[in-house]
Amino acid sequence: MNKLKKRIGAMGLGLLLAATAACGGSSAGGAGNDGTLTIAYHLKPGSLDPIAVPIWQQMTYLEPMYDTVTYIDTNGDVQPMLATTWVFTENTLDLTFRDDVTFHDGTKFDAQAFKINIDRLLAKKDSPVASMFKAVTGVEVTGQYTARMQLSNIDSSLPAALGERGGAMVSPQAIQNGVDLSSTDAGSGPYKLVDYKVGDHASYEKYDGYWEAGAAGADRLEIYAVGDGQARLNGARSKTYDITYLTPSQFEAAKRSGLDVKQKNTLWFINIFTNRQRSDLGNLKAREAIAHAINRDAICEAVYFERCKPTSSIFPSDFWGGSSDIPPGYYTYDPELAKQLLREAGLANGFEFTMLFAAGADPYPQFAELMQSQLAKVGITMNLKPVDINQLSPTYFVEKDADAMLGGGGQIADPGQSLQKEFESGSTLNASGDAPGGLDEVIARLRAATDPTARHELAKRATEIAAEQVLNIPLVQPEVLFAMNPKTVANYQASYVGAYAPTRGVTLK
Repeated sequence: MNKLKKRIGAMGLGLLLAATAACGGSSAGGAGNDGTLTIAYHLKPGSLDPIAVPIWQQMTYLEPMYDTVTYIDTNGDVQPMLATTWVFTENTLDLTFRDDVTFHDGTKFDAQAFKINIDRLLAKKDSPVASMFKAVTGVEVTGQYTARMQLSNIDSSLPAALGERGGAMVSPQAIQNGVDLSSTDAGSGPYKLVDYKVGDHASYEKYDGYWEAGAAGADRLEIYAVGDGQARLNGARSKTYDITYLTPSQFEAAKRSGLDVKQKNTLWFINIFTNRQRSDLGNLKAREAIAHAINRDAICEAVYFERCKPTSSIFPSDFWGGSSDIPPGYYTYDPELAKQLLREAGLANGFEFTMLFAAGADPYPQFAELMQSQLAKVGITMNLKPVDINQLSPTYFVEKDADAMLGGGGQIADPGQSLQKEFESGSTLNASGDAPGGLDEVIARLRAATDPTARHELAKRATEIAAEQVLNIPLVQPEVLFAMNPKTVANYQASYVGAYAPTRGVTLK
């Protein structure tokens, strides 16, 4: 059945389901008949080069084959992985590594391999993760399994940064040989890549030489990009997929189908990214008017079926990086106040701007249209531009080809990294390039602080500045939703740090 799926993976779910029925309705992997764990995910695989991957969620495709220096667990905590210990000294981060790790090509992982990887990252100035390592000036190998990251200043968020794309270690032999990392496995993870088609699927086999027993819980892993939410749900019901990403409108239907559904409140949030160099979005009063013209409760009810919480901050209220002074209702729904703010902005007749959103990706079209009608009531014209979900980030953040974008954030466990990526001037997700309100200074102090109390206070202040300046417009914090085949999947936990599908330790019954 797996060979059948590989042949027809790009031909559409309808044909795949028909083939499944013709085979007697057996699961592609879930029935435990061939040791294959199969996942339907909503985003397409692009480049597999860790430092070229634009967004955290694409770690779904990287995590099986790449170990990272540290590991961000499903609770959002930074844990040891390739590094067993790390400690900050004066302008350095000293790391000690495991001595029993081998890349899939047979190369040994050691401190020199770490240095080669960080040197490659530092040389790639346009990498989506480069700004997360801006404090790093170089790496000194201090022993076979020890290294020292040299820093221009202390950056206390680096251990978390080493747990995602920038910390995914590539075989130095592959780097030396110029291997095309965009489509080739060069990792040391629990699975080896055996089949890959950009935009369609990635297939992996268990790596028998892996250092941690149980990390690969299946003999084979297959991750399919299925952009159509109904197709994903149909595949889950037919047991074609063992694990399936759900949209809010599908949760109850999946539950009624007898699937094991998982829901989790996470650091994930949806906001309007604003380019304050375009339209009238550079006017603080105009941004405030947008924030107060949006009925977040109505969005949670109509678009998310109550599977979200309204928010006025990029952090949940119970997260240590948040602020009690920025409660969910900080931006009250008040159309009359929004109109008053427009008058104060010198925009009594309103203004217009264009917002990108994910075309055909539930619930974003409904979300965008509801906000469009809400803003129209106060005189703001929001023109909607649908874009393929996999092209949103390059179109908005790289090409900067729109005034605003409806999208998600908050996938980093350390608030210093989240605040830096979203708001610091010149950072990856700050299309405006500016950071008003003294935010750059506060974020820099947050990175330099190692005392937990000081970090909490600085994160709190940065969160408050972002809200006071309405740098972006936070809207809701959705639950992350997945469905599992209850007969085949064990040990699956949704991640606290975003809408990606972790596979480490997930096993077949």
